[in-house]
Amino acid sequence: MPVEQLPQGHQIYSDSTRTDILPLLDKAYARVLDVGCSTGNTGALLKRQGLCEWVTGVEPFPATAAMARNQLDQVIEKPIEAALIELPDHSFDGILCLDVLEHLVDPWQVVDQLSTKLRAGGVLITSIPNVRHIEVLFNLLIRGRFEYTTSGILDQTHLRFFTRQSAADLVQTPQLQLETSQGLLGPKSKMLNRLSLGLTKHLLYSQYLMRSRKVHPD
Repeated sequence: MPVEQLPQGHQIYSDSTRTDILPLLDKAYARVLDVGCSTGNTGALLKRQGLCEWVTGVEPFPATAAMARNQLDQVIEKPIEAALIELPDHSFDGILCLDVLEHLVDPWQVVDQLSTKLRAGGVLITSIPNVRHIEVLFNLLIRGRFEYTTSGILDQTHLRFFTRQSAADLVQTPQLQLETSQGLLGPKSKMLNRLSLGLTKHLLYSQYLMRSRKVHPD
């Protein structure tokens, strides 16, 4: 999500370069759309590594959109729901939604509309927090608490919550076929995962990275 002061005093997000998505890019894509591009670091990385030729960013916050314009080929300074009308159909080979969909009122509709912007064979790459995480479950089941925070899985700006299965359902539509899904583990979670012989991995993943491919025409 963007580096910007969010409404009602919400915690600002720190910018990052999402190197963790690189394994999901199975080839170079000519035109990429980065939804919630922040300052454009991830799109700029893809261009430097020859993984794409052109990056269009969608970023609703003016300060970060201005910085993204220094790195990307085009930046649309609007929420994705408003930006969709400006994006031509069948114009992108890849679309990134990294820590974005859980902030939307209707992510299902947005994914459906984004699929029309992909060319045949294009990919949608998403990262989605895992609400089934052990820390969330412990606080809910043992402590009886479901407390929002300024960042993380229960970020107070999250409007939707997903498990692995519901996230997979979100990014698999009549046009999109889910190809790969992998969970992300922090350092402590990696140790716990080894101790449990991988049996608790779905309780330890902080989020899921997924790649869906457009396999059917609109």
